Amino acid sequence: MATKKRKVDDECRIFNKEWREKYFFGETNDQKASCLISNESVAVVKEYNIRHHYEAKHLSTHSKYSGKLRSEKFESMKRSLESQRNFFTKKFVENESIIRVRCKIVNKLAERGKPFTDGNFIKECMMEAVNDLCPEKANMFGCISLSASSVVRRIEKLGENTQLQIHEKAKKFLWYSLAMDKSSDLSRVSQLLVFICGVKCNFEIIEEMAPVCSIHGTTT
Repeated sequence: MATKKRKVDDECRIFNKEWREKYFFGETNDQKASCLISNESVAVVKEYNIRHHYEAKHLSTHSKYSGKLRSEKFESMKRSLESQRNFFTKKFVENESIIRVRCKIVNKLAERGKPFTDGNFIKECMMEAVNDLCPEKANMFGCISLSASSVVRRIEKLGENTQLQIHEKAKKFLWYSLAMDKSSDLSRVSQLLVFICGVKCNFEIIEEMAPVCSIHGTTT
């Protein structure tokens, strides 16, 4: 007779509040138990695993705490860990915001056909405004990299992403047509513009500019 494989989720293992001061453990958002001393996690929330971790690594140094002193030590470590997590969470959010702002500025430069070196000028203007209006944010704004090389890399990534989206859309076309035109950039180099127009099975019409090719020879 086949036996049903036991799953941890079926055993309803729930973190016991008594383990907090007893083993200096706390709960995590992903339903695991985390040691407040070493910040290590126990995958399976089971008292044997938590007790084994505590006795093997921390019993010799933390068995001296008892009663009210143990409770105060637990609360102190809990506050310290929460402070560290909040700090890293704040840094992560700030980094996300910095990357998002940089992408928006680079996108504006590309849309207006501005020189890549204008990024440095834009940053200088931002820093002047920040230092006067909200100097406490100066370090955060200073992390926004808008050097010419950084702008080039970001525009290349935006171009690759746009091209990838066009390829994915084109795979779903039932019918399509191509149109070509000629333009010139600021250095008077001729550019071949290729536009694609396609129709999907739901009769949705999509028009996009596909590649832009530089033509250094004749354009006849």
